[in-house]
Amino acid sequence: MPELATPVLTGLVSMLVVAVLRLLKGRPSREELDAFILALVLSFIDGFMIAYLVPYIPSFISKLSFHIFIYLLLASLTAVIYASYRAISDVKVYATAMAPWFFILVLIVAAAAQGSRVVFLF
Repeated sequence: MPELATPVLTGLVSMLVVAVLRLLKGRPSREELDAFILALVLSFIDGFMIAYLVPYIPSFISKLSFHIFIYLLLASLTAVIYASYRAISDVKVYATAMAPWFFILVLIVAAAAQGSRVVFLF
């Protein structure tokens, strides 16, 4: 699957950035390990989705929900990177960084209710 190579590499790079920034502050303790793993997973998924959606920008340029989702992904990745830089282990920060995924779930439910196969309705 060569079409997924770029998004996977982008996700891995963002995950490595988060890991390096967190490890510069020291090794995470046992209590911080769940937040560290959550940060790695969120950074990979956010980086992957940003790179995956870039080719679709011309198709959905007029859809506000697409723009909101992309900007929420960028904000989420920024929050995770900053939290790793500051060695923040509060899970609430990472739960807030999951905002794009809550938004896309609402869009999926709305699209299913309308019988549409396109998630970005407006």
